[in-house]
This record gives sequence, C-alpha cells and structure tokens, in this order.
Amino acid sequence: MDELKIVRSTEKYAVSYCETFDEVAKEGKFLSISGGYPVEDIIRFIKMCRQCGYPQFLLVEPGGRAVGWCDIVRRCDEPEDVGFLGVGIAKAYRGMGWGSRLMTATINDAKKRGFNEIRLEVRASNYNAIRTYTRLGFVKIAYTTDGVVTDGVAEDVWVMSLYCRHITAEGFEREKF
Repeated sequence: MDELKIVRSTEKYAVSYCETFDEVAKEGKFLSISGGYPVEDIIRFIKMCRQCGYPQFLLVEPGGRAVGWCDIVRRCDEPEDVGFLGVGIAKAYRGMGWGSRLMTATINDAKKRGFNEIRLEVRASNYNAIRTYTRLGFVKIAYTTDGVVTDGVAEDVWVMSLYCRHITAEGFEREKF
C-alpha cells in the first residue's frame, strides 16, 4: 500500500475520482449526499479548483486509479481567507493514515495560497474522523442538531476549524501518526 501517491488533481483522474466519490457517498455515512455526480460535473469541479487556485489532491494507486480526494474551497458567504475541506477515502484504504497524509498535503497547499482558516463539517457520530481531525489541529466550533439529512435520516453535525496562523511557510506542523 506504500505505493500509493498523493498527486494534484487533473482531468485524467476524473473517471476514477467519480467512481470513488460515488462509492463513498453510497455508504451513506460520510457525505451529505447518497450518490455521486456525473463525470462531467467532476471534470468541471477539477477545472474550477484549478482556475480559482483551490487546493485539490488525490490519492492514487500505481495503475492511476484515484482512491481518495481532498479539496479546500471557498464559499461565497464566508471571508475570502476561509476554506472548507472535503475529503473521502475508498473503504479499502481507510485506517492506514492515508487520509491524514492527503489532508496534510492539501492543508499545506491551502496555507501557501493564503487560507488562514479551514473548516469542515462532520457527523457527530463519526468518532474516527473527529479523532483524526483533532489530531490534525482542528477544534470544534459549532454543533448543529439535524445538520445533515441523507435519504430522509437526520444526523447532528460538528463544525470544526483549523486556524492556520500557526502554520509555518515550510508546512503544516502535525502530530506524528
């Protein structure tokens, strides 16, 4: 499994990125939707991230199949230096530290691009993710009852934030895993 690579997202990975996104979404545990997007939408998203200067990285198998993604994008209703993190890893690669490495690469790039705060939303029941985000330096800043509804099922959500002012230009300082 050490043969996996973390690479910048490009259109050449769009089909496998789409498949992995769909796989994770269909689990119904991690994302706010229960299915993926058409590959054309994924291609548009990859291009938008590149054009807007948003960090976006993929976890890729030796054969070129994307098995994870992480991106940080701005939302129009938030300050310009605040980004929102999205991440997902195919089930076969969870629990091996790849998600932490992928997020670290993306956070490092976000800092270089001027982000001072990175936020994410996580289901309150997703203890493993909350533990990982906390190890990376995220703190809980808000709690929303019934914050996400997937297939008619409502779940509570934590909003977590990483304040980047303490991150050096050399990169994101994190605990060793």
